Amino acid sequence: LGGFTTLSLLFLLCLRLSGAFAPLPAIDGRLRKFAGIAMLAVVAQIALGGWVSSNYAAVACTDFPTCHGEWWPRMDFANAFNLTHHDIGPNYLGGLLYGEARTAIHVSHRIGALCVTLVLLLLAAMLMRRGLGRLAGLLIAALALQVGLGISNVLLNLPLAVAVAHNGGGAALLLVLVLVNYRLRQPPHAARQTEPASISNTTGQLDLPRA
Repeated sequence: LGGFTTLSLLFLLCLRLSGAFAPLPAIDGRLRKFAGIAMLAVVAQIALGGWVSSNYAAVACTDFPTCHGEWWPRMDFANAFNLTHHDIGPNYLGGLLYGEARTAIHVSHRIGALCVTLVLLLLAAMLMRRGLGRLAGLLIAALALQVGLGISNVLLNLPLAVAVAHNGGGAALLLVLVLVNYRLRQPPHAARQTEPASISNTTGQLDLPRA
């Protein structure tokens, strides 16, 4: 989470300093608010993905879309999300929750992915209606890549390359949301100047700004 935060702040800094985008005309406040909610949903899903990884729950379910052949298998949510005390099971991996708790974490991540997908698809539709088709397309592409990598992790039993790519996909999706929110909230002075400032006047003296 710290790394993703640093990456997002650096990307936002680059956007602000670049001045590459002209401010958009009047944006509906509801669209801005929903874009902010969508970014928070992605952040929550990334945090949940980190919880999956740190609790060795990525392979708690090895089938898709069901888990252990069931739509709602046995799960222990109490221990799965207990931040102060864990009922530890086998410890050959340095402390591992029992299967029901790991299953609860994994299934929660799947449910979170479904909710985030619906939210982002709705955001993309709102962007397209506003005439921001490129932003919508970029958002859909990043979402499709991340969902595909997540499903591949389950079906392929968590190969290292796919697991790393899934982490990178999460970062890319977050950066797209940072871009969307920046564009929707971009201040007027952030645009690059279209005409260069005058360097000298007819007398050859510097044309300094006047108070």
